[in-house]
Amino acid sequence: MTKDKKLLRMSDKRRPGGSVSNTSGGSNTGSGSSNNTTGGSTAGSKGGSNTHSLHTTSSRSPGSGNAASIIAPPPRAHHAPTSSAVPDEGSSSRESGKDAKDKESRSTKDTPSTGTAANTSSGSSSSSSTTLLKDKDARIAKLERELEIMEQEFTRELDKLSQAESETAVYWQAKHSELNEQFLRADADLRILRQEAEHRDADRDALRREVGELRAQVRGLKEFVSTSTRTNGQTSDEVFCEGMMRLGNGLQNWIIVHFRRAKLDVAAASEDVRDELGRLVPMYADLETSAKVHMLQSIVSRILMDVIFENCFFGLPKEQADKFRAMEETLSSYVDDAEALNNWRSSTLALFQREAETKMQAETAASTDAIIARVNGILDAVTDAKATEARDTPLRTLVGSAVDLSRQLAVQKAVFRIHMPDIVPDQETKFDPATMEDIGGEDEEALSGRNISCVTFPGVIKRGDENGGHMQYQNIIAKARVLCSPE
Repeated sequence: MTKDKKLLRMSDKRRPGGSVSNTSGGSNTGSGSSNNTTGGSTAGSKGGSNTHSLHTTSSRSPGSGNAASIIAPPPRAHHAPTSSAVPDEGSSSRESGKDAKDKESRSTKDTPSTGTAANTSSGSSSSSSTTLLKDKDARIAKLERELEIMEQEFTRELDKLSQAESETAVYWQAKHSELNEQFLRADADLRILRQEAEHRDADRDALRREVGELRAQVRGLKEFVSTSTRTNGQTSDEVFCEGMMRLGNGLQNWIIVHFRRAKLDVAAASEDVRDELGRLVPMYADLETSAKVHMLQSIVSRILMDVIFENCFFGLPKEQADKFRAMEETLSSYVDDAEALNNWRSSTLALFQREAETKMQAETAASTDAIIARVNGILDAVTDAKATEARDTPLRTLVGSAVDLSRQLAVQKAVFRIHMPDIVPDQETKFDPATMEDIGGEDEEALSGRNISCVTFPGVIKRGDENGGHMQYQNIIAKARVLCSPE
């Protein structure tokens, strides 16, 4: 069933009453004839063009104006088919249009008041539609203006962002270029510095090798000079200096190891021990409480000095040693040449030295035992420490080193004298920086004119040269170690 047939049936139902079918809401209202007309117009538009509706002004309500316009039924010519694709719908539309026109004319004649009501309702609906359209147009215009403003702002902000991005890109590109140039310069400088460092390292290694070679040459020259200028059996001064230093350090270590914790009590010793102690260390009363180690070291040094270094040749019996001294004094009274006399002394003692290992062994051992017994007797008496094998063994080694050193000094053509200043209680013994060194650690300028309390180890003074001549020359081989009294 088509839409036109439905409209015709609705018109037939409304015709007897001739009343308005729906007037609620003030819009979309109309009589049966209006519905028929609309149905005819719609049916005509189905078969033809969409622009067939005509707006006319009703003669029955001239006061309504444009608002009373109704949709007139289309003419017959408009119902002609416009498309060959739907011929059935066109013919049915024409038939429906004729029926609707006849019914509409009859309905208009029978019910004139119904047309007036339809015109009024249609005018009200058109006015409301116009108002809504104006509101919509205003809203659309407002939205368009806002959209235009937003587009302008968006464009402006986009331009700003684009410009800022461009400036940022330019800045960072320039910064990158600058930093890259700095890096390249720094890298080039670093490469140059590395090359210079490599060259300097090579130069330094070459200089070190050259210094080593020069030192070896100097060492060889020293040995050559020492060998070429030294006569048979003569020893350099450095050997004696090192020997005295080792002997003094060894004695100091021995005293510290074995008597550092020992209690010193001179009053408990016998009168004979105190007398001998007074001869060896005259100032022992002042050292007993303040310098225990230095006092004990001075005791042992004085014993070694008296028994070993004061002897013309250690190991030679006392009677033979006295005869040798007497012969030397006799020769010195007849011979004025000191060099010849020193050569005789050196040659004679060199003969003793060659035979000392065999023919003087017993006398040497006995003298060594006597020295150890004397040292232990005094130290055991003034301290609470007692002699042991562990203490005597290193002491025996020290005595043997002192014996060897004294024999080497004796066979030299130059005259070597062991220097250990004597301290007398009633006399003042001043500090001499030329022949003494202070073990207290004070400055030599502050020690000038100070008295010495004890001598912890003797020194060595040489007179003459390697040939025994030039006795007017004197050389300090090793300084005596002394302890100055406090101010």
